[in-house]
Amino acid sequence: MIADTETTASAAMGQPELSVRKTVLIIEDDVVFRDLLGMHISRAGYKVLLAEDAVTGGRMLLAFRPDLLVLDILLPYLGGLELLEMMRQEPNVAQTPVVCVTSMRDEATYMKATELGVTAFLTKPVRVEELLATLTKVMQAAHPSSTD
Repeated sequence: MIADTETTASAAMGQPELSVRKTVLIIEDDVVFRDLLGMHISRAGYKVLLAEDAVTGGRMLLAFRPDLLVLDILLPYLGGLELLEMMRQEPNVAQTPVVCVTSMRDEATYMKATELGVTAFLTKPVRVEELLATLTKVMQAAHPSSTD
């Protein structure tokens, strides 16, 4: 689903048209946290897509090819790292930068995420400023010619 706030936020903040804004897909099963992430990221000027699990998120990833993925690791049906493994095998989305935002703090999870090419790894609770700074840094590194 596309975040309900994106059109209102872009109009209110004078953001560019949706077609030129960078797209962020958020895959998070906690509805409140997902909506908060979506709201903050949308207000920062990004187009936001929301998915409640890795199965739905994987479909959206292939259909919309977002510029960046914000991914939880503990998800129903299919874990975030499992989705990431499959994603890295799909040429159309294999190079999509991924920011993990998770409650998992163990070394094994961090190492596995790093092996799978996670661009940034943030642990919950995450401060809005840290999240947005990370997204900006990752987006600029992935799309150096754009002006985010």
